Amino acid sequence: MILEEGGWWMIFTAVCLACLVGFLEYEGVIDLIDNKETTALELSNTADEMHPYGQECLENHDVEMHFHPYLTIIIDGDEFAIPENTGIYTQTCPEGMHMTHTHDASGKIHVEGHQEVDVPLEVFFDVWGKHFDETGIFEYRDGVVEMTVDGQVNSDYQNLILADGQNIVITYTSN
Repeated sequence: MILEEGGWWMIFTAVCLACLVGFLEYEGVIDLIDNKETTALELSNTADEMHPYGQECLENHDVEMHFHPYLTIIIDGDEFAIPENTGIYTQTCPEGMHMTHTHDASGKIHVEGHQEVDVPLEVFFDVWGKHFDETGIFEYRDGVVEMTVDGQVNSDYQNLILADGQNIVITYTSN
């Protein structure tokens, strides 16, 4: 079989294109095969192992500690609503509420306990069942996460100790 010069270039181009598509699929730039489920399983989650304070249940408001920080989450410029009743009547606390919980979607977090303790922000995210640390928030992990507390940049992320009246803003920006 004798190919003209143009025929060889066509075969060469087709092989190069196939290699390029294979490489882009391998690197995750394109998704010709539905790998979404596999990818989701590979993500670590800070809520996989609940903080001990996230396991404490309150059945009434007869508490020694009760204060309210405020949380705002912004994903690529859009504010993400924090659901009302997060941490109330859950599988872990079917008869009441967790130490950190919400009553409405305003971003006001109620922090309550039978004794005064330092409660990290991680507890709220664990109770909510959502990921948050310096690597990302929720399933968003390929961008930039920034956190401010009362207008000041803060790098404590999930380890931030909650306090009354704090204004916590978590901003995620995709690359």
